Amino acid sequence: MRGGTGGGGHRLGILFLTVLVDLIGFGIVLPILPLYAEGFGAQGLETGFLISVYSLVQLVMAPLWGRLSDRVGRRPILILGLLGSAVAYFIFARADSLAALFLSRIIGGIGGSTIPVAQAYIADVTPPERRAGNMGLIGAAFGLGFVIGPLLGGPVLAPLSPGEPTAPGYAAAALCLLNAVAAILWLPESRDRRAGVTTPSRFDLRAALARVARSRQILLTLATYLCITMAFSALQPTLTPLASARFGTGAREAGILFGLLGAVSAIVQGGIVRRVVPRTGELVLLRASAVPFAAGLALIGLSSETPLMFTGLVLLGVGYGGAIPSILGLLSRSVEPEQQGAVLGVGQSVGSCARVLGPAMAGYLFDLRLFLPYLAGTALIAVGAAISAGLRPPREPGG
Repeated sequence: MRGGTGGGGHRLGILFLTVLVDLIGFGIVLPILPLYAEGFGAQGLETGFLISVYSLVQLVMAPLWGRLSDRVGRRPILILGLLGSAVAYFIFARADSLAALFLSRIIGGIGGSTIPVAQAYIADVTPPERRAGNMGLIGAAFGLGFVIGPLLGGPVLAPLSPGEPTAPGYAAAALCLLNAVAAILWLPESRDRRAGVTTPSRFDLRAALARVARSRQILLTLATYLCITMAFSALQPTLTPLASARFGTGAREAGILFGLLGAVSAIVQGGIVRRVVPRTGELVLLRASAVPFAAGLALIGLSSETPLMFTGLVLLGVGYGGAIPSILGLLSRSVEPEQQGAVLGVGQSVGSCARVLGPAMAGYLFDLRLFLPYLAGTALIAVGAAISAGLRPPREPGG
């Protein structure tokens, strides 16, 4: 079931499209969600929790989905997640209260917690030395989804139902539903059914956590991942108000800023990483990525002119695009094949925790000084780089 065969490439292509379309649906809704929350009387704190509840749900659900996929297969869990996302966006389209928006986000978090299953799918069909490069496909899907989705949701779909989430919600729901049908028809299972028979039935999430706790390599990898993701997520609630305060930009310009970041990250993760990792290895690329990552955050925080901010965003996209697939490749190569779904699920929960903590930290610091979230992000990258010094080059899983 492994290797760089044509069949593996075909499966990866279908998986990439499956994840991409799901993330386009997510990108349609996320940028306009605060506007509808304000329409239902939400204050800043409520709107912030409405954004973060999605990651809070993922914190719990991601390892559960990952472990379940180890038992029943990746394909049924991916399809179930797509159907759950479709339900969430349908509720969003019909929302007539703040409570309904919260319900849509909670269900969306449950359905959207299957990213570690997609990562485990990649690990199933990819040899270890090519795993980090192929993990970059997930990052590329994220980048493209966050470019295409907001452009559809804001300028195109939102004007079709002014002041109401109807058109964006129904469009996102339809995308996920069609995506689920396509996965049913064309996405093959990645795990050998016979392999599932040999998996001990008593193995559960606690065993995965115990496996993580026993491995210094996994713990250091997850700690580095926490720092990187917190640093990057500090950008999400602060970039638009920072650009507005310094340069008088509006929603259109904010879309361009995020689009640039997403495009650079997608190019790096989906293309450059796949060529660099076989030559350098994941660990070398991870450590090298810290330099443009930290420099980009610093330039954005200190920028007094728009060219400096654009330069910072490009550097940040390069650093983040190189770091994330390297981290995921290191994580997947530190664990036995039959435990990858569960351990990558733990990794997804670590990322979700960072996406809860990072924006909260950034929002507090932004109220003190505009540049402080970016200074804190730079410091987090320095801490992550120091932690990565304790990592060893990957050997065979479980080594």
